[in-house]
Amino acid sequence: MTPSGAAAPLPPSFGLWQRRSLRWQVLAAIVAINLCAALVAVAVIIANARRATEAEMLSSLAVAERFVQETVERLASEQGATGSLAQLPLHISGLRHVRIRIEDRAGTALDIAPAESEPHEGEVPGWFTWLVSAEGQEVVVPIVENGATVGQVRVAGEASDEIAEVWEDMSDLALLAAAVNIAILAALYLVLGRLLMPLRTLSAGLSELEAGRFEHRLDPPRIRELAVIAERFNALGAALKVAREDNGRLNERLVSVQDDERRQIASDLHDELGPCVFGLRANLESIERLALRAEPALGQRMGERIATMTEILDRIQGLNRRLLRKIRPMALGHVPLAAVLADLVADFESHSPGRRITLSAEGLAERYGDSVDITLYRCIQEAVTNALRHGAARNIAITVRADRRAGRIDLAIEDDGTGIAAGAPHGFGLIGMEERISALGGTWRILPVVPSGTRIDVTIPAQPYQFGLSAAPERLAAQ
Repeated sequence: MTPSGAAAPLPPSFGLWQRRSLRWQVLAAIVAINLCAALVAVAVIIANARRATEAEMLSSLAVAERFVQETVERLASEQGATGSLAQLPLHISGLRHVRIRIEDRAGTALDIAPAESEPHEGEVPGWFTWLVSAEGQEVVVPIVENGATVGQVRVAGEASDEIAEVWEDMSDLALLAAAVNIAILAALYLVLGRLLMPLRTLSAGLSELEAGRFEHRLDPPRIRELAVIAERFNALGAALKVAREDNGRLNERLVSVQDDERRQIASDLHDELGPCVFGLRANLESIERLALRAEPALGQRMGERIATMTEILDRIQGLNRRLLRKIRPMALGHVPLAAVLADLVADFESHSPGRRITLSAEGLAERYGDSVDITLYRCIQEAVTNALRHGAARNIAITVRADRRAGRIDLAIEDDGTGIAAGAPHGFGLIGMEERISALGGTWRILPVVPSGTRIDVTIPAQPYQFGLSAAPERLAAQ
């Protein structure tokens, strides 16, 4: 049993995922889905960027090739021999997405102004460049003057600008997606907390039911489905409370009926068997007097038979007394309850030499009715018997205290015996004691005593016997 509101321990078979809360699982699933979606989006962006970069390179390369050819032809017609080669670097610089190399007839490269690139924030990672870069292509444009080739222009595709643009766009998109996802997760965290709050309340309510507090009720949440569950929970609690009350009334009635039967049986044994034993004893005494007047041999044999029959009658009479005490002490209802309990303790001491049994009774009324009186008697009888027989106790202290304001009787039996082993099943005596206490609406518990021994605490609701009715029959009559 767990305290109210506490989380119950999970079975060992539950893995790490099952041990997490439902809110954590939902958020983790959403994060996993978003990560998968992000990976797919990155793959799509890279594939599209690769195709776009390749197309941009081809287009830029074609434009640059035509531009270079036209420039070479125009300079050749305007400058004359060798003039175009010297002026060409000034006219074909600044082209984007291409790399231009001008070489003379010997293959020596001529200086050319670098192409101006649009500024991009940060550097493009090498892995991204490797993923997006397309296979480079190159064209060679010859420089011809007066029918002779004086050099050549190598035009190669350059994708760095395009890759930088794609990286910048993807970085901005990733930041925006991360911000949106963080906002969504924060909103889901709050919303799931509000949605799952009724489930925690329901768990705490189930703990209350487990503890036997069937009067506990849940406030219906605003969520329709959970409100239905809360309504069914409240109906279950009401049904369990009614069932417990019915069981209590039934158990109380059973205890009362059993006590009535025991009282009837005890009365029959006392009123029927007792006079019969007395009559037999009187007749034996008469036969014994007659045997004294018989001849010696016959008188001796008759005396032996009479002695045997007297011994058997003594056994029957002792058995009858023990049965009467076991079924129902005849003194109950006729002498004060404290005196009956003191007589019980004295009987235990007389049959248990070397054991010390003390009784302290405070505020007890003369009677509380058969059900309460017999329950107290049986509890003390069973607890002391167990302490002597199974616990080998040397000292037993019994305390009975009546609280009239609270309407209850508190009973404590403490011994210095070996105690009850952990997990040991209860015997029929303790089970019967528990049934009697529960039937009267009382409680009980068994506690270990340091350094050794056992303590039994019993609380029974009771009011002094009045007007010929005990507390239990009064409740039964009202039902």
